[in-house]
Amino acid sequence: MSLLFTSKEGWIISHLQYLNEIYKKVLVDNKFYSLIFNKMIFEINSQYLRHNQLGQIVQDNAVVHNKRKRKRSQSLPQKDLEEIDHVKREFETLISAAKAKGFFCENVSVDNNEAARLASQKFYQDTYCLQDENLYGSNDTNNAIITKVHDKKYVFPRKCSFYCYDVRDIEKKMELNNQYDFILLDPPWWNKSIRRKKIKCAEASYKMMYNEELIKIPIRKLLHSNGIVAIWCTNSSNHLNSIFKEMFPSWGITYRAKWYWIKVTQKGDTICNFNSAPGKQPFELLILGSVLEKDKINIPDNKLMISIPSAVHSHKPPLTEIIREYFPNEPKCLEIFARYLLPGWTSWGLEILKFQHLSLYEILDENKDAEYCATKDTRNKDKSKN
Repeated sequence: MSLLFTSKEGWIISHLQYLNEIYKKVLVDNKFYSLIFNKMIFEINSQYLRHNQLGQIVQDNAVVHNKRKRKRSQSLPQKDLEEIDHVKREFETLISAAKAKGFFCENVSVDNNEAARLASQKFYQDTYCLQDENLYGSNDTNNAIITKVHDKKYVFPRKCSFYCYDVRDIEKKMELNNQYDFILLDPPWWNKSIRRKKIKCAEASYKMMYNEELIKIPIRKLLHSNGIVAIWCTNSSNHLNSIFKEMFPSWGITYRAKWYWIKVTQKGDTICNFNSAPGKQPFELLILGSVLEKDKINIPDNKLMISIPSAVHSHKPPLTEIIREYFPNEPKCLEIFARYLLPGWTSWGLEILKFQHLSLYEILDENKDAEYCATKDTRNKDKSKN
């Protein structure tokens, strides 16, 4: 569903294709319909540039603030430079092989991702006021369904369950009997840029947590003895050190592998350049660990995951098909700090229903009942405004 291309270096993933596939057959009022996700959110056609950068790219002699000059002149430690160089070489090998097979398109109109920007802004505005905390639910059927939650319509994948609670309440709400084969975390790392964004645009911000709070999550009590833990992480050395030196040891987890999620445009170019100085890189990290000894569990190191990213912050690509080979059939999976639901998974987070809101999907059927199902909320909003 999501895997477009596989090689020894890693995988190329389509997040959009995965979402469309899991909602290809959705039960609505005893009839089946197909849903497709808003593709504009994935219309990433060029590297992101701020408005003040657009004018600078044609000015070879643009004046740069001295402080920024000093920052750019700094170089990363040699170990980090070697790692980045390795990732870059592996990426070039994988992307070249994929392009030779016909993946990615050279004839793409470049407009600084205008459609994706507008779609993400609308998403933030439409979902900002949704209050779905302190809520538990599940879809125990073998079909994706559409149903109401607090008078709003959402789509739920098959065999899923979710908890909309603060992670500090996890011991009160879930059974801690070492039941999960795979636990994925996407922590709301304390981040200066998000703090600034919260000041400028509250809709695009989220609640952050200190590393000391993340350590207290009872991972070891939730994880099966043969299980694997994976944590999404930025390139922050502080956060990485916290994982290696604090979180994993406190959870009884041993580090096993580091994977790289490389974000690309529709042309297959990285969304920003690989950087030899401290600053933004075109990839995020997935740190994997386990309880078992290394020779008893086979997790390959330095794998690449390449995909066109969502324009919405922290909307991570699905790992379902990638991790499948490392587990028995139908493993029990838990995502903490989840931002959308997955079939067969348990999800925990304060924002897990946002990407399930029906306004993000189009129902592919001419039947008026289906059209009514998709537009009823919009009409109700219009009435409330009047």
